[in-house]
Amino acid sequence: MSQTITLADGSVLDVARYPLPDGVTDDGSPLTRAQLATAFGVSANTITDWIAKGMPALSSGQNGVAYEFRLAHCWAWRQARDDRARAAKQRGDQLAAQAALAFRNLDDDQAEDEAALTADDLRKWSEAEYHRNRVAEQRGDLLRADRMRALIEDMIVTFGAAMDNLPDFAEMNFGLSAPQVAQLQSYCDELRLEVRRQVEGRVSQGGAVVPMSGPPPELDLG
Repeated sequence: MSQTITLADGSVLDVARYPLPDGVTDDGSPLTRAQLATAFGVSANTITDWIAKGMPALSSGQNGVAYEFRLAHCWAWRQARDDRARAAKQRGDQLAAQAALAFRNLDDDQAEDEAALTADDLRKWSEAEYHRNRVAEQRGDLLRADRMRALIEDMIVTFGAAMDNLPDFAEMNFGLSAPQVAQLQSYCDELRLEVRRQVEGRVSQGGAVVPMSGPPPELDLG
């Protein structure tokens, strides 16, 4: 059975789609900002940042009234946000995979040279290129695209988690004020966006060398 709420941006969130973990219940009692921070294991400033990003609240904290939250609503909002992040990553992975298949390791001059080769020349060139790539890989000068992609994905996940936790870490260990934490959070968000732009920019360019995963296929050129 669906239980929907309307968020500040007008979107509708189905709370029932993201149930609380086993053993955790929400009897409808409202939580304060500090209590919600304790429940999620983050700082109160992180809760403030989430509010600014659209996390639902029962009361908006205006006119001297403190913010109040439903645990189930906030949990569902976080899970939905994580789902969107995973979907965006999956779309990026698909783009990278498509680009890896589509891009060719030839510039315009090389393409013209290849067009003039005979079928036998192309076969010999392919075999030589395959062996060059194999030797380069064994020397460590060349990495397979799938391994590099997995490495970059792991690095991005680690980097993203670090950027999420850095404001809390800095606040708890260095006694930053709320404005300082907000400034650091803004910097981390901008840095994550810049890294994403740079990665997507590199993905949209052709690679220099793409190692082959097996022996070159026989060319049927008639």
